[in-house]
Amino acid sequence: MPPRMRTTTAIATIAVGAASLSASAAVPRPLGAQSAPNATPAAGTPAAATRPRSTYEDLQLLSGVLNQIRVNHPDSVDMHALLMAAIEGMVQAADPHSYFIPAMRLNSEKEKAWRDGKLVPVGVDFAFYDASPVIVAVAPGSSAASADLLIGDELIAIDGHPVASTSPSELDVELAGPKNSTVTLTVERERADGSLVQLQRAVKRERLEELTAVPAAFVLDPATGTGYVRITSFVNPSVADDLHDALGRLEKAGMRRLVLDLRDNGGGSVKEAAQVAGEFLPKGAIVYTQEGRKKEVADTGRVGRSFWSRERRYPIVLMVNSGTASASELVAGALQDHDRALIVGRPTFGKSLVMYPFFLPDGSLFYMVTGHAKTPCGRVIQRQYRGLTVHEYHRRAGDADSTGNGRPACRTDNGRTVYGGGGIYPDVLLARPTRAPLWLAQLREQALFYKWVGGHVSAAGAAYPSLDALAARPEPAAGAVASFREFAVRQGAEVPAGADADSLLAREIVRMVAEAKWGQEGRYRLRAVLDPDVRRGVEAFDKAATLLGTAQ
Repeated sequence: MPPRMRTTTAIATIAVGAASLSASAAVPRPLGAQSAPNATPAAGTPAAATRPRSTYEDLQLLSGVLNQIRVNHPDSVDMHALLMAAIEGMVQAADPHSYFIPAMRLNSEKEKAWRDGKLVPVGVDFAFYDASPVIVAVAPGSSAASADLLIGDELIAIDGHPVASTSPSELDVELAGPKNSTVTLTVERERADGSLVQLQRAVKRERLEELTAVPAAFVLDPATGTGYVRITSFVNPSVADDLHDALGRLEKAGMRRLVLDLRDNGGGSVKEAAQVAGEFLPKGAIVYTQEGRKKEVADTGRVGRSFWSRERRYPIVLMVNSGTASASELVAGALQDHDRALIVGRPTFGKSLVMYPFFLPDGSLFYMVTGHAKTPCGRVIQRQYRGLTVHEYHRRAGDADSTGNGRPACRTDNGRTVYGGGGIYPDVLLARPTRAPLWLAQLREQALFYKWVGGHVSAAGAAYPSLDALAARPEPAAGAVASFREFAVRQGAEVPAGADADSLLAREIVRMVAEAKWGQEGRYRLRAVLDPDVRRGVEAFDKAATLLGTAQ
């Protein structure tokens, strides 16, 4: 859901006597322009040419504006605050990811504890739109993911207090605290009908690197030997090892082809990304290249070790969406460029930047983009941000439905044309996901499924003997839908009648039962089994096999 934006712009013009202001407040002529009193250019006459402004002249302009505010503004204005705002605006104009934190806003003690690893984060990533923090990613498997926090929710308060931070890095520190402690987030959500609702969610602080990044690995279809693996993040330093173990188990179980799901994987360690790609590419294969203005930024990431006695050559369908970002885009791009996987889904987010922190003399922190990463064939993954507001930049993630609009292209190892410049463009483009109907969204907002499922599992547990059985026949126990309807009515909720609503309730109940009984493994397995996009990915295996020159 695209984040809701508040725009409040007021422009007022008041005429005052020229004598009330200093002479230097007169409106200047454009640089290089010629003018004469009361002269009006003839119709059709081209405007006088202007030369490019120098940095020195622009600095003079900044000084002049600052001086006019100091001399003429009726309020008592903090000059330091104005200059800090100018610096922050300058950084934001450079690109949508660099940011500046003035020393006066840094809690040095808490900042140090954060850098030393003594404080623990929440599993939510934010971006700032018009100074408002908006959720752009929720770590799968985290407490936040179970708390019904959604992309697009705007953070209003933390433990009942207004948000003080103005950058993602500051907010990470503001939200951090002791391990397993909780913080209450108040968010504002725009529903499908445009209405707004404020919700409070208690979220546990937890070390994301301690969560498994491979929460689901199972045989999706024994008849065809279709395996399924979900990788939720590259933050965990053991992602590649966990994947290696999971693939080994699946191969012993008869896997002959693989669905690798990187949807909503927001990235993490580039090193882990290269090692994950190494599960499917030969040693020495290029995974990515990066370059910047300085030669120190230049680098080529290659597969550094061989994981198997021989290269695995089964077909792979790799699933992506607009939440697939950063390091996960490098994996998708590498496997696509080397014709090792068929990419299925929606265009990825389009963020592949090299960033570096600069600690300034006064204690301020400047986190700046210093380079760009490319796929092995030379595609730029980073989405264009020039000429866009920060809001437009984030809102358009995954928007492209065609390979036009000047997308940069290059050739894969086997000569296919692939596209970049706005994330990784899929080989098989799926339709945009549909949003849940309003009534179902409201049931989730009230956490009614979570409140109901415990009692249901206690009473009807025998109807769900194993996760394998539920995955093979993903249907709720007899009477479960009617039982939930009765519960929802007692809670004051409205649920429409009819078979369509019953079908949506049944799917939600099955997912909740799987999570209640089998945790994250149950949640991701039933999501995959019930996901129509996963089914479409499986249907594309003929194309994936063609990439390898094998028959299915």
